[in-house]
Amino acid sequence: MTRITGIRTHDLRFPTSDMLDGSDAMNPDPDYSAAYVILETDGAYEGHGLTFTLGRGTEICVAAIKSLSALVVGLELDWIREDMGRFWRLITGDSQLRWV
Repeated sequence: MTRITGIRTHDLRFPTSDMLDGSDAMNPDPDYSAAYVILETDGAYEGHGLTFTLGRGTEICVAAIKSLSALVVGLELDWIREDMGRFWRLITGDSQLRWV
């Protein structure tokens, strides 16, 4: 059984506001950014994911990933796959994090 053994996250930012790339009336100075996450396992698999932002606030997404990692590290991939609803309830139902 493959188990999640660690989570790494990165705050990636691209200075697109320097040339106003992607700017519009609602977003005058976006710096295209992403919180990037890597799930490490004890097997041959590795998981990669990201969430996009427009710059400021990416550090909040990274902090959320780090906070939720305690709920995910140690889980078996089969346990997650066999009932995604159960997994969703696990990560959204923490008694202290669910109000954030």
